[in-house]
Parts: sequence; C-alpha cells; structure tokens
Amino acid sequence: MCDDDIDGDARPIGSSRDIGADEHGLPLPAAVTDLRVTAAITRTDTLTATLRWTAPADAVTYTLRYSDTIIADDHWESAITVTVPFTASTPGVTEWLTVPVSYATGTVHFALKSQNTEGAWSALSNNALWPHLDVYLPLILKGYRP
Repeated sequence: MCDDDIDGDARPIGSSRDIGADEHGLPLPAAVTDLRVTAAITRTDTLTATLRWTAPADAVTYTLRYSDTIIADDHWESAITVTVPFTASTPGVTEWLTVPVSYATGTVHFALKSQNTEGAWSALSNNALWPHLDVYLPLILKGYRP
C-alpha cells in the first residue's frame, strides 16, 4: 500500500478503508468569494488596508496573505503571511480586518483561506487588490438618434 494517493494526499484519512487511487479527504470549508479592500492609507513603506468578506460556513480561523502579483494556488505558499491572528465569526456575518503591510509602489493583492474544526483548509479566496480599478464602459446604442 502506498503512503499517498494519486493527488499526493496522505492515506488513509480517518478510519474508513482505502479503496481506490484517490483518498477521500475531510470535508472542506467553503471558500471566501467576496474579499474586498474597502479602504487604504499609504505612508512611507506601509499600506494599511481594511478588508471585508462574508464568513463562510464551518470556518473557525483564517490565513491571510499578500503579494505584488496575483495569488494563485501554485504560489500561495510564497505570498507573505499577514501576522495578525484572527478567528472566524458566525457564518454569514461580515468580517472586517485592518492590517498594515509593507508597501513601496504598485498593486497589492490579498487572498485568504479558511480552516474548519477538522483542520481542513478551504480553497483559495478571490484576490482583492489595491489600488482597485473601476472600469466604466461607454454605452453605445445602435440606431439611436436624439
């Protein structure tokens, strides 16, 4: 018997029998999908950002990271961890966190993962970024004559 499955997950997980190439893991908490930077203040070498999101079901804690590039699963570990400890609120409640991070110039990307009581981590949240860009497209009406 191998120590890991086809995805590289350790096996066996829990007391269930291992019956295939892909070990069934713990239920994952829901990922945050509405992470936003709602306010930001820049000072020499520091960006203080206020982040907002909705607490997902089953989350008990979070890990927040930031980077000067988009944060994706393949480089989550290389993004800088925000060292502010915080725990999750009741599911559906709006979470707020104000954090200072190192900043010189350019765009800062934030992403987070939540963890449940079984120790399983959620999928990566959406990226929130600062400065945010609002794009307004012109409306073109064909055949309209004032």
